[in-house]
Amino acid sequence: MTIKSVGSRWYKFDFHTHTPASSDHKNAGETETDWLRALMEAEVDCVAITDHVSGSWIDKIKATYAELDIAESWYRPLHIFPGSEITITTGQSRVHILAVFDPSCNEATVTGVLGQCGIVQGHGDAEFTSSTKSIDDVIEIIQRAGGVAIPAHIDGPKGLLHNIQNSNQEIERWLKKIEAVECVNLDFLNGVSEELKKACAHLALVRGSDAHKSEDLGGRASWIKMSKPSIEGLKLALHDDTFCVVNGGDNPNTLPNLYLEDLTIERMNYCGRVPGKPAKFQLHPLFNAVIGGRGTGKSTFIESIRLALARDSEISELTHIHDEIQSFKKGVTNSDTKISVTVNRREELYRSIWRHEEPVAIEKYSESDGAWSIDNGDPKDRFHVSIYSQKQINALASNANSLLDIIDHSDQVNVAQWRDDYNEEKNRYLSHERDIRQLENEIQNATHLQAQLYDVNSDIESFEKGGHKNVFNDYQKLVSARQSIEDAGNVDALVDSLLNVESIACHDLSFFGDKELPEDLKQVKDIHGIFIAEVEKIKLEAAGLREKLVGIVKSRKESIDDSAWSKNSEDIEGRYQEVVSEYKNRGEEFDPAQYEMWLQTRNRIKEKLGRIEELKDRLEEKKKLSGKSLKNVFVLRRRLQIKRARFIKEVIGDNPYVRMKLLPFSNTKTIEESFRRAIGVEKGFSSSIYQEGQENCLLHKVVEAPKDFSLKNKVKLLDDLKKTVIGFSMGLGIPGVRLDRRLAKSLEDRAENQPELFDRFTIWWPDDLLVVEYAKDIEKGKFENIEKGSAGQKAAAILAFLLSHGENPIIVDQPEDDLDNALIYQLIVSQIHQNKKRRQIIMVTHNPNIVVNGDAEYVNVLKFTGGQIQLMDAGGLCEQKIRGHVCEIMEGGTTAFEKRYHRLRAV
Repeated sequence: MTIKSVGSRWYKFDFHTHTPASSDHKNAGETETDWLRALMEAEVDCVAITDHVSGSWIDKIKATYAELDIAESWYRPLHIFPGSEITITTGQSRVHILAVFDPSCNEATVTGVLGQCGIVQGHGDAEFTSSTKSIDDVIEIIQRAGGVAIPAHIDGPKGLLHNIQNSNQEIERWLKKIEAVECVNLDFLNGVSEELKKACAHLALVRGSDAHKSEDLGGRASWIKMSKPSIEGLKLALHDDTFCVVNGGDNPNTLPNLYLEDLTIERMNYCGRVPGKPAKFQLHPLFNAVIGGRGTGKSTFIESIRLALARDSEISELTHIHDEIQSFKKGVTNSDTKISVTVNRREELYRSIWRHEEPVAIEKYSESDGAWSIDNGDPKDRFHVSIYSQKQINALASNANSLLDIIDHSDQVNVAQWRDDYNEEKNRYLSHERDIRQLENEIQNATHLQAQLYDVNSDIESFEKGGHKNVFNDYQKLVSARQSIEDAGNVDALVDSLLNVESIACHDLSFFGDKELPEDLKQVKDIHGIFIAEVEKIKLEAAGLREKLVGIVKSRKESIDDSAWSKNSEDIEGRYQEVVSEYKNRGEEFDPAQYEMWLQTRNRIKEKLGRIEELKDRLEEKKKLSGKSLKNVFVLRRRLQIKRARFIKEVIGDNPYVRMKLLPFSNTKTIEESFRRAIGVEKGFSSSIYQEGQENCLLHKVVEAPKDFSLKNKVKLLDDLKKTVIGFSMGLGIPGVRLDRRLAKSLEDRAENQPELFDRFTIWWPDDLLVVEYAKDIEKGKFENIEKGSAGQKAAAILAFLLSHGENPIIVDQPEDDLDNALIYQLIVSQIHQNKKRRQIIMVTHNPNIVVNGDAEYVNVLKFTGGQIQLMDAGGLCEQKIRGHVCEIMEGGTTAFEKRYHRLRAV
């Protein structure tokens, strides 16, 4: 990944190099191109040319670089800092100091500095040419010329502190004059005295290859953070080495998987109003600060991003904040207003676009054709960006448990996946309970079935006592046999098919009225004539087959009529008719169908009774499955608690500003409401459900239980509560609990008519409680519940949490409003530095501490002029114009600022 060009980035900087201009260079035949190519292949971004007391190759190197073919595979941009390694003779030894100047300087600059140091000849001599000035003088000469003085290989031969372990006034005087030193061993200060270590504490440690041949170039280097390579940017980075200097290691230029590249506003009332001239604000992938005086549109910046990313619905439950957003939309947007945010997601570009009265649209950029096209999805789902105004932070601070929603939507907890699993198991349990009730009903019906069986047996026995059973059975068999014989001999379909063959017409073939046909078509017509003749033969054969088939059917019928079966059938038919006549003479109707129905009913009842044992076995199995599912529901609920607690431990851990603790099933603020929903009684009966001081109400023991109650004890209390409620629903009296008779009756009615309600109540669990504590005394590590804190302390704790986790972009509007400077530095600045390595941060602020000590990679400076919010300036802090704006705009101007922020002094 490569960092985009706006704002600050890390540059690989080789501070100490030599060309053939140095007398001790190992390859005198090396060309300027060889030298430059070696640096580029080593992926060096910035190089200081520091030949021994010489600048003679500087202009040649710069000229060659300007003529390089950028199409070469090894080519990459390189920033050349002119310089020299100056030798100073002291009473005991020779000391080397690197002089490094701005890339705009040239050989003349270096030669002039060498002249001031008393070096006018012997340029390039590594051994015998040295300055006639003292170390103090040389440092001051370099600095007056606008350069940086860096003692070379300070811990090695000819180094300022070579073989020195103790400090003295002279050494301390030298060290106070400089900002950085080049060292061979980064741990060299571990072997010196505490006094010397303290004297060096302010120094940036940098590295250079000290290469005397091209293949060694870039072998040792430092990563320097600047908005653009310049001597001013270098000085600022060396002064703020904690955050702006990294020695060795992998490229620290990292990009988050998701970040905003820019915001564009068109035709808003107070921004981008001029047609064809939209207001565009670029953003850095890491830490951005948006500054400006009051009324310059900083909040407009934030709310525009909120609209473009469709995040305005997230605050619908915060009524007063939601109303302000709606007021913002009505007050500053028009029917033709367009707000778009460019989003970089895994190095693919998207635009999220808001237009008045239209759903937010997503467009995707195609590199192949350089065009934007409509893409699918919802920005809230595709681009997870967290946006917090100061009022939102205050709302979170006043209801710490609402932070659980943020915790739940983290990747570690992933409440969406958990909820799917939980609902699936919950529905499985409810399904088992429905099956159990159905099985129990079927088993309870056994007594009713026995009575039905007795009645139907009585009817059958009465019929059979008349001696007609055998006659009826024989007749039933006869009817069945007749039907089978008739069905088996039915060939009507075949007869009809043969008849259809006879009726099929064959069409003559004609062409154009058969006038003057060509020979080829005459031939085809003759072929068709032969075809028709053959078809007619087949139709005649089909007619003969049909007549033959009719004869066969007639012969079969006559043979069956003459058979012994037919004669026996006549006897059975006769006996049956005699029984029918007998019943008729008695004035009764003989209904064999009723007898058949009795037999079928008896078989069905016997079958059901035979299944009772099977049903009982199934019931036991279902109860086992239900019990297992009930346990699984609890396990899943506990799994959510464990994930939440693990997240809190990993993210908050030993955070010195905020502590969090999850108390399972302990949110007493919401328990009554959720309990009422669970039992279907949302209003009334307070004395029975919960009333403070009422010891025999249902929720008393649960609500009044100590907050540090063990999980086991909490679960037992809740299980007892569930047993009590279900007991009342069954009409039982429960000792120690007094229930209004109307409520008890209501529970009984619901148990009878809505049994599933109590299935759901069985798997009801109260909400968890998130306890948030803030650092009342950071030095002593004393914490207190956030509910007791001031507005600033609450905001500090919530901010510590919001900034401590996640990799998605986070946008915060003026977090400093309720915080004093101590909290800002201790909390916000430290969290910014920890977070911006992995995520984009955008802070709208008027506090310089956040911008400066947070080391903003990019600063957007807003102004309001001509009735429009406009971009006054933008860039990194190493740019003097940006530092000037920060000093001028933010709390007190340059004078007050310099007293508090040494970093922004003239560097």
